[in-house]
Amino acid sequence: MTDLTAQELAAEALAPDDPAWAVAAPVTVPLVPVPVDAQPNAYIRAAWHDRPYGATPSASVSVATHGDRLLVRLEWDGSGPIAGEFPDACAVLFPQGEGPADPVTMGDHTAPVEVWQWRDRLPIQAGIPAVRHLVSTGPGMFRPSPDGASLDAGSSVEGTRWSVVLAGPRSVLGDQGRVAVAVWNGANEERAGIGAVSSEWSAVQA
Repeated sequence: MTDLTAQELAAEALAPDDPAWAVAAPVTVPLVPVPVDAQPNAYIRAAWHDRPYGATPSASVSVATHGDRLLVRLEWDGSGPIAGEFPDACAVLFPQGEGPADPVTMGDHTAPVEVWQWRDRLPIQAGIPAVRHLVSTGPGMFRPSPDGASLDAGSSVEGTRWSVVLAGPRSVLGDQGRVAVAVWNGANEERAGIGAVSSEWSAVQA
């Protein structure tokens, strides 16, 4: 299990290039494709059976706190700003309850996971939130989180390399203090359960 140490920031640094992040050492987290056999329907399993996806090999992850807020900074090589139908995206996953949720399948019906998801947006989508608070019960099986916690995000891109900060209530760590991450490459038409995800949970030392 990868260990992530959460450093306290003097201010809530939503900008990925904020100098405050210098105190939070990044850790490289390996990513693997969400298993094709775990996809929710036969059409998706057949359509992607011989097609490569989830090829993002890793993401750089930094964790910080600011009072009662948790901030997670992700950095990875994507496809850059939207050039086709699907955006690049990322997410932070948290196990709910005490069940043995599996990050590789983004949870299941008996052990769901909480999801903070960020997606790139077209300029004409200015009114659409870039960050969503979801609950996942399997690959692509997302629904809005019932507690409606306030989430914020900041992003920047240099070429095809994204840097994204996701921020929300620190209480999401609960007693388990574990996180996983996911990345979707829009240029490869990745979305929903088709993407790359942490192969295991990372322990957060807050």
